[in-house]
Amino acid sequence: MLIYIGTTNTTNGNPRRGWIRTTSAGQILGWIEEGYEGHGAIRGYDDGETMKITVSPAEFKRLKGLALSNEKGQK
Repeated sequence: MLIYIGTTNTTNGNPRRGWIRTTSAGQILGWIEEGYEGHGAIRGYDDGETMKITVSPAEFKRLKGLALSNEKGQK
């Protein structure tokens, strides 16, 4: 499953959006940065199950860090 996480752009106008990849049981597998690719960034990962949440910039940073640390632990 993919959880789309978004927040406001940076002060320079750069997007802060991406997806947390999880198992069907909710275990975090990793992070996919959206950047300017939009849905193209998840090509090959999209299983049709997604949810979208909007968070504060601080919460975005925390969630992205959590996903990235779980991804490193699985390699």
